[in-house]
Amino acid sequence: MRKFTLRERLQYRFDNVMARGMIAVIGWLLLSIVIVIVLVSLVAVITSSTTANDTGETQGFAETLWNSLMHTIDGGTLADDDTADPLAVGLMLVVTAFGIFIFSALIGILTSAIDAKLTDLRKGRSVVIERGHTVILGWSPQVFSIISELVIANANQPDACIAILAPVDKVEMEDALRTRVGPTGRTRVVCRTGSPIELTDLAIVNPDDARSIIILSGEATDPDAHVIKSMLALTNDPRRMSHEYHIVAEIRDYANLEVAQLVGRDRASLLPVSELISRIAVQTCRQSGLSVVYIELLDFEGDEIYFQEEPALLGRTFGDVLLLYETSTVMGLRLRDGQVVLKPAMDYVLHAGDQVIAISEDDDTVALSGYGVPVIEQSMR
Repeated sequence: MRKFTLRERLQYRFDNVMARGMIAVIGWLLLSIVIVIVLVSLVAVITSSTTANDTGETQGFAETLWNSLMHTIDGGTLADDDTADPLAVGLMLVVTAFGIFIFSALIGILTSAIDAKLTDLRKGRSVVIERGHTVILGWSPQVFSIISELVIANANQPDACIAILAPVDKVEMEDALRTRVGPTGRTRVVCRTGSPIELTDLAIVNPDDARSIIILSGEATDPDAHVIKSMLALTNDPRRMSHEYHIVAEIRDYANLEVAQLVGRDRASLLPVSELISRIAVQTCRQSGLSVVYIELLDFEGDEIYFQEEPALLGRTFGDVLLLYETSTVMGLRLRDGQVVLKPAMDYVLHAGDQVIAISEDDDTVALSGYGVPVIEQSMR
């Protein structure tokens, strides 16, 4: 068995103390100050090397202890001491020098701790403590358009937040957003560095409390596999809340759509980007002006399409619903089973879970007008 010297043991203990962090080091520094002050005060009292107080009496232990503390905190106190007793002056000089050393070390420790904290913030690894925010997983050229549209959509929200998690340096993401997107108004954009397929990294952006989650395919070799892995990490996390996520993901290759649907089940809305763009391109070529209609309905400038459930409409027919909105135009219903019906039968009666599909300026303008509501006749019993 190897024998360690006392120096090696002390060095090992010192390294362990330093590794515990700033609080532990500060605690040991304060403890060393207390020990030195007490020892010097005891020596001063035992050797009768204490200075006289204001009444001319020799100081006791408590007064000597206080005097030593003042010398430790303020080195200028030494200039006011009585130089008649060289031992007392020497003891106070020791305390003063030790105080200067300790407080210099304390300043250095605090400075290093602040620098380390700033470095951690630049790494983007702190947890996002938000509720009702939008989470974006991944980084691609589409992220700038998405954030620009979300900023417009959140213009009427007092404290909207977008959290981005991507395997990109946090500072690089912030610089790119500042250059490509510009001011975001009331919407705060929070960037975090991490992998969207790692459970520990996903927890950083707090997906459990998110209003919606957008998964981007990125620029990887197999982008669809990355999207599917991200959905698996979200839906199979054993620590996640019981409520369902609202996930929107893009799929590049239509052949991978079926696999993505099996993974996302009814929790994810999947967009086959390549096929969708191809269909839109063909239709806009065949119909002049159709591109303007698509832009008007799909971006957040002007009017958009909104889905909203209105409990006050239960038991009313679709024909009645058409007359109840003044600032919106009702175009159909999303039934409780998920089926979307445009222009349903006028006598269709709305049930619990049915949502109105309306074209409106913003989500807060899809509201009942408050007048012109037909009276529903009820049978007398």
